[in-house]
Amino acid sequence: MDRNAFHQLLKRYIEGTCSQAEAALVNQWYELLDEQEELSAGNREIYELENRMWDTIKDRITGQVSIKDSGSVKSLRRISFKWASVAAILIVCMVGAFLYSAKIKRVTGTLISAKVAEGLSEEINSTELPKKLLLEDGSIIILQPKAKIAFARHFLKDRREVYLEGEAFFDVAKNTAKPFFVYNGRLVTKVLGTSFNVKIIKDKTEVSVRTGRVAVYENGREVNLNEQQKKNNGVIITPNQKVTYYTENRHFVTSLVDVPIVVPVENNQGAGARFVFDDTPLSEVLAELEKSYAIEIILANKDLNNCPFTGDLSQQSIFHKLEFICQAFQSDYEVKGTRILINGGKGCP
Repeated sequence: MDRNAFHQLLKRYIEGTCSQAEAALVNQWYELLDEQEELSAGNREIYELENRMWDTIKDRITGQVSIKDSGSVKSLRRISFKWASVAAILIVCMVGAFLYSAKIKRVTGTLISAKVAEGLSEEINSTELPKKLLLEDGSIIILQPKAKIAFARHFLKDRREVYLEGEAFFDVAKNTAKPFFVYNGRLVTKVLGTSFNVKIIKDKTEVSVRTGRVAVYENGREVNLNEQQKKNNGVIITPNQKVTYYTENRHFVTSLVDVPIVVPVENNQGAGARFVFDDTPLSEVLAELEKSYAIEIILANKDLNNCPFTGDLSQQSIFHKLEFICQAFQSDYEVKGTRILINGGKGCP
């Protein structure tokens, strides 16, 4: 363990952003010092205190500790098993946290390097513009700047696999007998034929879907997970939905994409005309929005179902459409996960 990792742990403790386990260990560790003041960011002696704590914890491990007693320095060669254990646990936890963090940062790059060493092809986008790749099955990959991907020029008979670092958009050729897998970090994204985007942002990964259904789950799932962890182990998302996976706590959060679009369908002609309404019951208007955007819309006030609505919404985003509708019925809407809830309303105008 280096000094920087040690410093960062104390910094998180002072700022109140460390975990309960880290806080408990730091508190036990702080008791090793003969200090009366609370550890705080406003203490001008925080630097000196950090140095003493660092020296003390190392000395506790080795059994050599110098402590001040009435102005004199005494050498303590025999220490209690309790404090040696506390010190050892703290060091192990700090080292573990540091190595885990480093592992998460390296895992994708290491995976791609390993796959390239096994004979897979690698593409790196070193330009400032998106780079288009065409795979042998007809699938298209739009590789964003600084991203790289490893894949086989010829896929296996029963599966198609690629390994991603960075951000890329995938338009996968449909083949129900040959699923398509995207490996990035600790996540696996599995599809049969769809279009979606994968983006790694520091300590989280976002997968968003344009068309089709996508399964996102952890790579190499442990078999001894508890029930809550099993629930958090993976999700299935559909058009205009996204899932964010937080690496540190291994948690999945589903939501709508920032800008939902009309979901493409076969023979989808005159799509804009569908959003021109003339005395159309509100229930039918919302049903049209649900079908077009593949988003569930819940109307809390059922008295509004048969209220007529007239308006041209063809050139507006779904959220602007909803704002226009809500203004007409004195209601409001909110996004709840992957659903939209319309609240309030005083009946038909």
